[in-house]
Amino acid sequence: MKHTRPDAIAVFDIGKTNAKISIHDARNAQLFWEEKQANTPLPGPPYRHHDIDGLWQFCLAQLQKAANEFNITRIVVTTHGATVVVLHDDTVVMPVVDYENEIPAAINARYAALRDPFVQSLSPDLPAGLNIGRQIYALSQTQGDVFDTASDFLLYPQYWAWRLCGVKASECTSLGCHSDLWHPETGEWSNLAKKQGWHRKFPDVKRADAVIGTLLPDIAAQTGISPQCEILCGIHDSNASLVPYIQTMPKPFTLVSSGTWVICFGVGSTATRNLREDRDTLCNVDLDGHAVPSARFMGGREYETLCADARTDFNIDDIDHVIDQCVFAIPSFATAGGPFAGHHGKIENHDLLTTPAHHAALATLYSALMIDYCLGMIGAGGPLILDGPFAQNALLCQILALFRAEQPVHIASGSGGTSHGAALLALAENDTLAPDELLHEIDRELTGARYTNYRHQWFLRLPAR
Repeated sequence: MKHTRPDAIAVFDIGKTNAKISIHDARNAQLFWEEKQANTPLPGPPYRHHDIDGLWQFCLAQLQKAANEFNITRIVVTTHGATVVVLHDDTVVMPVVDYENEIPAAINARYAALRDPFVQSLSPDLPAGLNIGRQIYALSQTQGDVFDTASDFLLYPQYWAWRLCGVKASECTSLGCHSDLWHPETGEWSNLAKKQGWHRKFPDVKRADAVIGTLLPDIAAQTGISPQCEILCGIHDSNASLVPYIQTMPKPFTLVSSGTWVICFGVGSTATRNLREDRDTLCNVDLDGHAVPSARFMGGREYETLCADARTDFNIDDIDHVIDQCVFAIPSFATAGGPFAGHHGKIENHDLLTTPAHHAALATLYSALMIDYCLGMIGAGGPLILDGPFAQNALLCQILALFRAEQPVHIASGSGGTSHGAALLALAENDTLAPDELLHEIDRELTGARYTNYRHQWFLRLPAR
């Protein structure tokens, strides 16, 4: 009897730390399997940049492998933000800038005079290349001869979609990701983008879930996937995490999307006018083009700094040890972004951390405190959902629930995260999941003033801003 391959959705998910291909059931987006590899940038010359050739070979190899078992009917790409690809016609004309690449101070000074005011762009002035506008301006100043030949700017998810189907598009979740190019509240190009003429080099803006083309014949032949396979426009990764909840939950609600970055979304929050540029609060733009007050910090990166092995086992006794010994991690432990960017982190009473479990406990406490702080800045309300790797840290969830006593705290069921959200974009309109299939409300097992007192003492130690 001939084996029938089940219909499936392929998601190409490029995070800042890892890239992966995941294969999902085309009926309900449940995960069949996934493969990943490290996403390692190249140092240059001419600057730190992404290994797009290595990522492409990984993508093709995994799609070919998947095609042996599944009938892939749609492909969706989701990637980290703050990344733009410069093309001349159908050729990438310069390496794709890694947003952690440092930009010369003189260029930053000139760029500062060109940016829109924060009250219009709701995009904070960020270090390195975390503003796409800053990247583009720096390329115009340092790679002028090549830059002047540019015909197209493609946002990162849409670059990969273009490689798969040959159709160029833009999309609002990446445009609205602290780019300096977009006004989230009006859904229009920024004054910067228009005055520089950059907006004319971006293709038409389409919805993330729009089908923009079908798989190119040569890629279909190489991978064994049907050339009728549809390619979706694609989405910014943290916004992909929002997709299942925007489709199913009433507003307001709060999502904490964890990974290399921890991004806190206040969906339905009215705190837009209270956002502060100097604290790295901003407005993201969701799938439907709505402004979403947000705050973030490089939580995954900081956790790894505080705890060398994220898999280290620890328990409540280790948490109690950190609290009882007054060990505090004071931000920041990453060089990019966050409410305390630029302040060099320190650990008080570091010598009292005598085991790897103590370090993991400190990293967990620190992460819960930082999430709580970020949620306060954006006026987060309604049910709180914790998604991604931090949702698997049971004690972190319990501590956060204690700190956020006014909000029900849920963890995403199953693997959740960006790949699952991206796969949901490719489902038929009526195939969305009910909230009780997505979420699990945690029991509040921790009590006691010792935790809230520790929190108060941590707040008193925060750098003045």
